[in-house]
Amino acid sequence: MSMQISEKDKAVNRLYELLSLQKKIEQQFGDCDYNIFVFGSYLTTNYIEGKSDIDIAIYAEDFKVYQKLALYLEEYFNQKGISSDIFYIDITVEAPFYCAPLKSKVQFTDYFPEKLVDFQRKCQNKLEETKRRMAG
Repeated sequence: MSMQISEKDKAVNRLYELLSLQKKIEQQFGDCDYNIFVFGSYLTTNYIEGKSDIDIAIYAEDFKVYQKLALYLEEYFNQKGISSDIFYIDITVEAPFYCAPLKSKVQFTDYFPEKLVDFQRKCQNKLEETKRRMAG
């Protein structure tokens, strides 16, 4: 008798797996001067195994730290057969697409300095401005 795992249970399992990954990264990289934001369908019941990817944004003070984290995460998910979309949060370029990761409830560290809070606010303003323009 095979038990069918619900989509909700699968999503919860993915969250637990991310918690375990968070601990591995913390052991290897510490937990300061960077944050990793996971967002998109990977966290939801809309995720489709084999089709969907995992969306990850990384904020780091030091670009070399970002590169090491991105490589680590890419290899980790490749080994699991999950394609990943990993990108750097460049606070010199305010853009609406940064809103989703910065609002994500799944963050690997508490590192969210004032300049990132300010950047998030500016990106949100750009998004609102774009919505107003599109509404005519």
